[in-house]
Amino acid sequence: MASEQTENGVQELNWNVKVLDASKDGEVVKFTLQTKTEDDPKDKGVVVLRDYDDFEWLYHCLITQNKVDAVVVPPLPQRPVVTANASEAKSKKQLGKDAKNMVADEFTKECRSLEKFLQLILVHPAFKKDGILEKFLIEQEAPARTKVKKGLFGSLGKTVDEMRFQGYKDRDEDFQKHRDFVDKELAAIKEANMNFAKMSNTQLRVALSLGELSSALSTASAINEDSTNRLKPAFNVFSSAVTTEKDSYDVMSKNDDNTLGFTLDLYSRYMESAKEMLFRRTCKLVEFENAVKALEKAKPQKKEQCETAKNEAETAYNEITELAAIEMKRFNRQRVLALQSSLTNFAESRIKNGRDTYAILAKLLNDVKKLGDS
Repeated sequence: MASEQTENGVQELNWNVKVLDASKDGEVVKFTLQTKTEDDPKDKGVVVLRDYDDFEWLYHCLITQNKVDAVVVPPLPQRPVVTANASEAKSKKQLGKDAKNMVADEFTKECRSLEKFLQLILVHPAFKKDGILEKFLIEQEAPARTKVKKGLFGSLGKTVDEMRFQGYKDRDEDFQKHRDFVDKELAAIKEANMNFAKMSNTQLRVALSLGELSSALSTASAINEDSTNRLKPAFNVFSSAVTTEKDSYDVMSKNDDNTLGFTLDLYSRYMESAKEMLFRRTCKLVEFENAVKALEKAKPQKKEQCETAKNEAETAYNEITELAAIEMKRFNRQRVLALQSSLTNFAESRIKNGRDTYAILAKLLNDVKKLGDS
């Protein structure tokens, strides 16, 4: 099977999961998941279909049926764009509001994002033994689900508490540093992600304009008139050069998105999870300190009750602090390694793309020189 026995007899998931592709059925996107054991190359694995609502239900079950107070929960990617209006808005954002083209619904990025989400869940100690996750990956029928309710008042209450506790002084110096760092890093990585997306979209727009110019040159070279016949070779060479540059921008934009862009987008959401975890710990700290104050002011008849409440709050605070310290160390190491890897891949792809483009343009330059000699 796709699990192994641990020393204490608990089954641990040991799977390699891939989201192979996606297909659109009306306004529902079905994702094809392949799950197989990592140590058996002959195993073809189990293939199942899941839509985004299934992923959303899985996420809901993972965070409500596991102890996640001290966990930086891997973020669920955004819902795929499926409606015509949403697709048009997405295309205008990427290609410009005057663009006539539409961005194709390939769902490649969504597949990779959901695959990464599952991989992060599977390697996390808090989730890798989860039975619901196992059923989600290997049972042909998607787990029965109910609609996940997102309470407005709960969200408002959380926001109010966050504002109240934003400047709350932490008694633990290390955790105060964690909180300060996460606040600054979250703002920085969100800005970096936004600007990187703008750069990538600009590259797509440049590629689109170059494609239009290349088409115009090809059309001009096809005109059979005396005034243009002598210019046809030059038109053809110029058109080839413009097409090469257009292809270079297309490849560069795609590579950028697949390397650094993907990681910036992931960790702009993942850092939110880190902030939420630290917020949960801060709430436990506030509860503990309030319990201490209540005990100090308690009347004799309520002393025992307040003592019990204080001990329970202290135990909860100490537990989440101990686990959160381990979790932040784990999360930061993972984050640094991911950014290092994506930066390396980003730089290498840029260098390769530059070399390939240079080689083709150098050949076209020689063609231009030959035209001048003829």
